[in-house]
Amino acid sequence: MQSHLVPLIAVVHEAAVNASHISKWWFGGFAMVVFLLLLAVTVIMGKGRPHS
Repeated sequence: MQSHLVPLIAVVHEAAVNASHISKWWFGGFAMVVFLLLLAVTVIMGKGRPHS
């Protein structure tokens, strides 16, 4: 399992270093937009009610 995780962690770390010049507000704004889209899809598809 570690042989699979270590390369992934290295790739994520390298991507984070390369993207460190981008403001954290952009990441937060993007995460908020994705969250709101998923929430809207959930409410539209489920008509606002949980399925039994």
